[in-house]
Amino acid sequence: MLLPRFLLLSAALLPALLTTAQQLSGRVTVAGTQQPVPFATVGVQGQPLGSTADETGRFAFATPATLLPTDSVIISCIGYRARRLTVAQVQAETTWPLTPVAQALAEVPVRHGRLTPAVLGRRETGGVAHWTTKLRDTTPVATDERGWEIATVLPVRHSCYLDAFHLYLEQNGFGPVRLRFTLYAVENGLPTRQLLTRDIQFTVPPQQTGWATLDLSSYNIHLPKGQTVAAGIQWLQGQKLPSATEALGGPGAYPSLGHRVALRDKSEAPWRLLPVNVSMYLAVQQYQ
Repeated sequence: MLLPRFLLLSAALLPALLTTAQQLSGRVTVAGTQQPVPFATVGVQGQPLGSTADETGRFAFATPATLLPTDSVIISCIGYRARRLTVAQVQAETTWPLTPVAQALAEVPVRHGRLTPAVLGRRETGGVAHWTTKLRDTTPVATDERGWEIATVLPVRHSCYLDAFHLYLEQNGFGPVRLRFTLYAVENGLPTRQLLTRDIQFTVPPQQTGWATLDLSSYNIHLPKGQTVAAGIQWLQGQKLPSATEALGGPGAYPSLGHRVALRDKSEAPWRLLPVNVSMYLAVQQYQ
C-alpha cells in the first residue's frame, strides 16, 4: 500500500457499504461492423465505478442502489471517439458502437541529428512508500482492478522522443497481467487529455517482479520542451492465483515534494495526487 497510515485512514472514512442494485453490461463494437473493441474502458463519471471490456468487447460491473438513471457513463478507447451515455441508456441497449477517430496525416517529426539518451522519472528500486492495486475503493461494487490507473507526473525539460517505459514491480501475485500504457497531458497539476493516438498494451508474465519494460521506439512519440505529462499504466486484465497475494505493486520515495503520483480507481473516477516519486521512468532521446 502507498503511504499506509494516510491512505488506510482515508479508506476508513469511505461511505458505509452500498447495496448492490444491478449490473451494467453490454458489448462495445466498431461502428458499422460487428467487430469488438477489445479492452475498451467503461466508467461512471466522477465515481469509482466501472470496468474494462474483455477480448470480445463485453463488459459487466455491479452498481450501487444510489446510482441514478441520469448519471453519466463514458465508454472509450484510444483511437475511438468516446461515447457519453446515461445509466438508463446503458440499461436499455446491449451493444454500443464506437467510431474510429480519423487520424490526419500530420507532419512526421524527423529525429534531431544530435540526440542524447536521458531518463524522465525514477530508476531507484527502493523506498519507504509502496503502491499496490489493492489501494482503491473496495466497496462491494468495486472489488476488481479493471480500469485502475497509476501514473507518475513528469516535467519535460528538453524536447525528446520516447524509447521505452520502465515499471518496477516488487509485488506480483497474478498470472499474466495485461496493462495499457497511458500518457496524459497535465493541466493544473492533474492528468487530463490522453496524448496517445494508438492503443499501446503489454503483458507482464506470471508473478514477474523487477523491471518490466515496454519498447516505445517504433511509435515515434515526441514530447515538446516545457510540457508536463503523466506516464503510467491502466489495469486491463489479470489472472488471480489462489495461493498468492492478489496484488501488483511497487516502491516509491516519500516524502518527495518535487514529485507527484496520480491514482484513480476507475477510468472516470477523480484523480488523487500524492507526494511520492514512484519507480517508473521513460527512457528518451532528447535534444536542445
